[in-house]
Formats: sequence, structure tokens, C-alpha cells
Amino acid sequence: MNKFTLPVLCLGLAQLSAQVILNETFAYPDGRLTNVSGGLWVNNSGTAPLNVTNGSAILRQLDTSSREDAYRGLSTTFNPATDNTSTIYGSFTISYTILPTAGDSDGSYFAHLRSSANGLYGRIGATTAGAAPGSYRLGIANGTWSAAASIEVAQDLALNTSYQVVFRFDLATDQATLWVNPVDESSPGATATDTFSYSGVIDSFGLRQGTTGTGRPGELNLDDLIIGQTFADVTTAVPEPSMYAFIGLGLAGFYMVRRLRRK
Repeated sequence: MNKFTLPVLCLGLAQLSAQVILNETFAYPDGRLTNVSGGLWVNNSGTAPLNVTNGSAILRQLDTSSREDAYRGLSTTFNPATDNTSTIYGSFTISYTILPTAGDSDGSYFAHLRSSANGLYGRIGATTAGAAPGSYRLGIANGTWSAAASIEVAQDLALNTSYQVVFRFDLATDQATLWVNPVDESSPGATATDTFSYSGVIDSFGLRQGTTGTGRPGELNLDDLIIGQTFADVTTAVPEPSMYAFIGLGLAGFYMVRRLRRK
């Protein structure tokens, strides 16, 4: 190994992870997410807790007037006022346990990108509209969730079954796209068409629990959240940043030992 190999190798490792701007496995003790995460997740509204159980976020729709919503910051921010080229990708796994409440067939959203001014974009939610009895469908809206605005992925999904959900929010077109268990970006999905206005800088990702009167998206477990800037960032397993540091230190130690042995 020559004196140039280690810096180049470490630079390559850094570049591999450079586009991942949030990697959340919810590997916390059971409890309220905003507490057990050490402040990484911040309360956005509501008081009835958004909890972590067995390493997953548990999103509920119980008949409570003030269920908690929370958000976590991204390591890179996006200003739609000046940025019309970036694309934000994300993925997570879900397993639904309860369908959207009867009477709320339009369902509602449970996840979204969030701005510093509390603007919500790329709203991802669930509905029973159009789905077979006992099933649900996922949908997406650019800025406003409603029966008219949200566009469904034409795929019936089953309770107590895990799915990988992947989304894209394109600042060039101001449109959000959603896939379920995609192979690549050409896989069948749904692209929202509603119009909206931006407010503030996109700097975080939020989770929402529905309540009566505002639409309820059902109850689900959510895990393995990744936000990045390419499709591959969020659909390929990426080690935590600490792993890159560990690898880099190991290589540095190996290089030092070899040099000492040569003296």
C-alpha cells in the first residue's frame, strides 16, 4: 500500500455514504420517540405519545384529540426558492395492523417531508378507497392530502405484511412519486399532480398520527427509514457513518503497522 492508497480509499468510502442524509433504524429502548431518541426526534404537535416498540415506530389512530406528530432533521437542507434541480428520495418499511377507520375511507397521510416553516410535502398515506375488503392502498400527494389530491398506487396491500415504500420528491417538477416494493424507478408507482406553494427550507422528515376530524391513516409499524439523493441511496443497504469511521481507522492502523515493520 503506497502513501496515496489510504486517502483515496477513505475518500471513496466517504463518497459512498455522502448522499444519505438520514438513516434511522429506530434502535431505541421502548418508549416515547422524542424521549428515547435523545432529542433526535422533535415534537411537532400533539401530546398523546408517538412511541417506539421493539425497534419500530408505532403510528396509531386512536380516538384521541391530540396525538403526537414528530420530525427528525436531515443532514442536508433544500431551499425550493433557489433550488429547482435537486431530487429527494426516501424509503422505509411498513406493516399495517389496523385499516383506516370506517367512515374515513379517504384515509390520511402518516409521513412527509417538512420545512422549517412547517410546510409538508410529499405526503404519504393510506386509504381503503378502491381497495378490496380487508385491504388498503398507499397514496401520495405533493402538498395536500385529500380524495381529489392524493394519487393511489394501484396495488392492494394486506394487513400484518411488510412492504418497502420508496418515494421521490423532485424539486425540478414539484412532484412526488411513490412505489411499493420497487425494483427500480421504472417500476409501477403513482405520481401526484396537486398544486401547492412552498414555505421555508426543507430540512426534516416527519411522522404523523391521525385523529378524528382530520382523517385517520390506520395503524402501522414503520422502520428502516432512509433519506438520500438517489434511488440507490435508499434501496441499497448502507452502513451507518460510524462503520465508515471504523473501517477507516482499521485501514489506517494496518498501514501504520506495515510501515513500522519495514523500518
